[in-house]
Amino acid sequence: MDKKSVADSIDNGVGQFAAEASMAVDDETPLFDISAYPESMHELIKECNQRIEEANSKYRIARYREDMFAKGLKAGMYFCTFDRHENLTSFEFNDETRQMLGYDGLKDLPNEFDSWVKTLVPEERDAIVKLFWDSVRIHRDLPDITHATYRMQKKDGSIIWVTGAGRFIRRPDDGSLEIYMGCYRDITAQQELEEYIKIIEAIGKVFNFSMFIDVSDMSYRMISTNEYVEMVPKDPDAMQFLRNNVASSVAESFRMSLYEWLDKDKIIAAVNEHGTTSMEFYSESAHRWFEGIFMVGDRNEDGSLAHIVYGCQDTTDAKLQSLAQQKKISEFETEIYIDSLSQIRNRKFLDEKLIFEPCKAVVMSDIDRFKEINDTAGHQCGDEVIKKVAQILEQSVRKDDVVIRYGGDEFMMVFFDITKESLENKLSLFKSELKKIKIDNYKNHSISMSFGAAFGTELVSNMITTADNALYESKKTRDTYTVIEI
Repeated sequence: MDKKSVADSIDNGVGQFAAEASMAVDDETPLFDISAYPESMHELIKECNQRIEEANSKYRIARYREDMFAKGLKAGMYFCTFDRHENLTSFEFNDETRQMLGYDGLKDLPNEFDSWVKTLVPEERDAIVKLFWDSVRIHRDLPDITHATYRMQKKDGSIIWVTGAGRFIRRPDDGSLEIYMGCYRDITAQQELEEYIKIIEAIGKVFNFSMFIDVSDMSYRMISTNEYVEMVPKDPDAMQFLRNNVASSVAESFRMSLYEWLDKDKIIAAVNEHGTTSMEFYSESAHRWFEGIFMVGDRNEDGSLAHIVYGCQDTTDAKLQSLAQQKKISEFETEIYIDSLSQIRNRKFLDEKLIFEPCKAVVMSDIDRFKEINDTAGHQCGDEVIKKVAQILEQSVRKDDVVIRYGGDEFMMVFFDITKESLENKLSLFKSELKKIKIDNYKNHSISMSFGAAFGTELVSNMITTADNALYESKKTRDTYTVIEI
């Protein structure tokens, strides 16, 4: 990875990083200049310099620790030491780190690099470890101090947010990495508060009027408001205040259902079970449609609701758009799914919308001696018969049931919820109603039909053959019905 890639990782990758200049440590004990001494003393001078260097290193660590603690980062620390080839030689946690992460002493969380790796969130672990080693590799090109905000995993598996500083401590003589110190503190509560504030601000933008309600006493504070809400008498109880809003601005036909909805116990139960509960209403004051929504605000440690949020969203534009779409769909279906002669559903509707729906009964039928009507009175008379038969069948079934012109003088009916007894009564009704049809050019003849029904619980597609077989039996005598139970 090049320097730019590491910099990009710091700026845009795991966590949130920033940098600052390091403190200067310029009062260390200087090393002896070995060239100023006879060769016979060089070994002694080297040993003295080594001890001075060790003392200076301990002094620098003490000063850096003091500086970090002075910045308020006192919750946890770790220290890495490196040899002159920048290989890791030791790793150490302090007690505050173990306490912050829920570990009990050195045996529970040993002083090992792998222990630190284990405390990282699994999904982010590889990225942070890679960033650590890439940073060590090019530490000379990075600032002395970087600040980071990222997540760590406690012993019990829970996740916390930490913020901290990592400091590169380089050897004075050759600039090689001598020590890397990490220092951090738990900012979970602060992070959650910041996220929560963002959510509250978002709620205020989404909802025309919104409240943050304390479940314990129904006290509240306004998140967002509007001119109509401001005119309503205030009340310290959120539910009563909302009832006042209903009385002041909501259309009368919606008031009773809204009053019933605005019940604390019912709302809390609904939010606990479903996460939200909502109701739509029309405001006479604003001349707009709105949807009132209760949702989870936050919870107590035991999981019970601490706060709920109420929001009132303007749905007028969406409602008008939905109505326009429904109108277009209705017009489209009228055009392609309605038989132009009989004005009832056509075979295309059966094939595309109904064929695989479950039902209780399918009835196939046709008009008795229809060819004779056409031959005797003409095709216009035949068309009139089809129209009047369709009208009687359509008017004699429930709205949820379907009458279809199957083809020619054949009709099909689909019943979604009917008993066998009710089905037979319905077929008897069809027979008697059809005899009332009067045709000008066919006055001396009555209209009758034969019906074949399949009864059971099946898909429409699986009922048609049985209904056809039943119709075949009825056609043997005409003006009757046959029911075959599946």
